[in-house]
Amino acid sequence: MKNTLLLFVYTLVTQIITAQNINLQISDSETKESIEFATVLLPEYKKSFVSNEKGIFMVDPNKYKLPLKVIVEQFGFEKKEITLQNNTTAYTIFLDPAIEVLQEIIIPPANAKIVERTYGRTNEGSGKIQGQMNRFDNENKDSGAEFGLIIKTSNHLKKLKKVHWHINGITFKRAIFNLQFYEVENNKPTKRIPHSEINFSINENQKGWLVLNTENKDIYLDGTKKIAAILKVQKIEFSKGKNEGYIIMNVGAATSNIMTLRSNIYEGWESGPMNFPFYITVDSYE
Repeated sequence: MKNTLLLFVYTLVTQIITAQNINLQISDSETKESIEFATVLLPEYKKSFVSNEKGIFMVDPNKYKLPLKVIVEQFGFEKKEITLQNNTTAYTIFLDPAIEVLQEIIIPPANAKIVERTYGRTNEGSGKIQGQMNRFDNENKDSGAEFGLIIKTSNHLKKLKKVHWHINGITFKRAIFNLQFYEVENNKPTKRIPHSEINFSINENQKGWLVLNTENKDIYLDGTKKIAAILKVQKIEFSKGKNEGYIIMNVGAATSNIMTLRSNIYEGWESGPMNFPFYITVDSYE
């Protein structure tokens, strides 16, 4: 009887704690549709997170003290700041579309010669040096970690056709990534280049070259000689019975096409003379 009572009390307390979690629903103010993988910032704690594919993110007030300032942002929308209070457990946050960051309409020159070119690291590597990218666990799987390559290109207008990424293996069940392109200064990403979203997933069976066909997205890269191709972690799902995982790739020393990364949006980009097998195929207008 005593054990049963203790179990009942424990279950009741657990339910109360769970019920205190604050639910954020992030949606488009015009369409009222959910905004998938929006960035949720907690500036007082210098933490960043990513909502799920339904635009939902749960805040644990036992971990982050209320009242709590929250900033929500997504590329293509105006950021919004709210303060979570003790007496509210659910918020619907509407983001307004930002006209000034919409993708430009680019018309390639009619008389230009079109040459297919590749930029980045096209070889898989020797296999002797393998790198494990960020260790993903329950603490950082929603942090929106980013990594990628700073790629030397050319000064011609380029239309993105394909993206190639070689993976030796992953030790989690599934992950969703977003590919973003940035302008570069001092070997670090700066301003994001406006383009349509490129979301894709990989799973535990992923090995070898992953090829993303982007030709129908009409993504153009201008004459910038260096661009940053950044992979942002949107979601990690661990295998049953596990709570951590890695991406395994061949890495190597490099003087060009160098690696860059940051663990969350509040950290500065770190760039170094290493790279991994990743390249883009483009139509170059010359």
